[in-house]
Amino acid sequence: MHNKATEFDETTLEIEKKVRDFLKDTLYDLLEMLSAESGSLLVFDAKTKELVVDSYYSTKQINIRGIRFRLGEGVSGKIAAQKTPVLVKDVDRDNRFGKNGFKHYHTKSFISLPVSNPEGGVLGVINIADKTTGESFSEQDFKYACLIAEYAGLIAYNIGITERLKKEKENLDKQKMMLEKYASVGKLAAHVVHEVNNPLDGIIRYTNMLLKQIDSNSIVREYLLEIKRGLNRIENVTKSLLQFSYQVNQAIVKPKTYLDIHALLDETIAMFSERIKNKIEIVKEYYPRPLKVLDIGISHVFINIIKNALDAMPEKGILKLRTEVEETVVKISIQDNGPGIPEDIREKIFDAFFTTKHVEKGTGLGLAICKEIMNKYDGSITVESAVGYGSTFHILIPRRHIIYG
Repeated sequence: MHNKATEFDETTLEIEKKVRDFLKDTLYDLLEMLSAESGSLLVFDAKTKELVVDSYYSTKQINIRGIRFRLGEGVSGKIAAQKTPVLVKDVDRDNRFGKNGFKHYHTKSFISLPVSNPEGGVLGVINIADKTTGESFSEQDFKYACLIAEYAGLIAYNIGITERLKKEKENLDKQKMMLEKYASVGKLAAHVVHEVNNPLDGIIRYTNMLLKQIDSNSIVREYLLEIKRGLNRIENVTKSLLQFSYQVNQAIVKPKTYLDIHALLDETIAMFSERIKNKIEIVKEYYPRPLKVLDIGISHVFINIIKNALDAMPEKGILKLRTEVEETVVKISIQDNGPGIPEDIREKIFDAFFTTKHVEKGTGLGLAICKEIMNKYDGSITVESAVGYGSTFHILIPRRHIIYG
């Protein structure tokens, strides 16, 4: 399955590139309009809090691309930190700046412009130097450049918003198509279950009637018991399919709602209170703030994973629940200290109808349904396990589906 966190990073990088390309075009437009021969664009790296030389134009052969400056460092760093544009008519006579950093210019006048978004965040700095005539930049040049830089910041900000909204719409359209696909599968499953259950109920009823009339030591009774076990297996499978149908179709028709992840985990634990009582120690390591998630079936995932964890610890054990917020996802981890999952079957546990439980206790559809539900979130569910040390299931939900309380 495609890594959703990587997809998110790729989208962010794509948006940042479009913003940089626009600001680069702004640099070249300013060079032409102000009749200047040299200029550079430094973009702000939000992760490192540094300015990075993205592009430059000069009549001299220099290589400054990729050079970094901290906020407050050098002319560009000071301009970005103060968010104030500067016109220098003669760098030798201007007490604000030394000549360091301007040796590659052949005139003494330059304009340095911060590019900020409407919220006050720094996007970068544009430097313009070396007027073609050799003269200093005028006040009129400076006013014009400031106006262009102000509009450039606004447009760059709107490019980012527009691209994110466009990507969000694409994701929503993708989810809608996926939900519609699952809905058709869910309806088919419900229809199949209905058609199977009608004759199945009759067969189970008649089998039970025969068992009551057959001698307990009869070989025929053993055959009937085998038949009944097979019928029960079919019944469990149809119930799982019906549950899958319900989960999918419920997500299609119900209004958009959000559920508190921590409250939902607590409610799930309460459901199994009789099994937990005096046998299982519950350890909670919840993120300090409330986390609400879009409800498209997550409760089924929690119920199934916690039930499996308790099945792995029938006598006693420790069940640990942990929630944490990472860069692009919210991670919910459910850990048990049961016998663990052997490596040779670990990759199969999410396959439909694969189960290590007795045929009367498991259908092999629980984790397969969980995986399909996580696909609806564009998220994932993975497992870490070691024989003799237990298992940890990690549920990863993209942060766009999360509201912080």
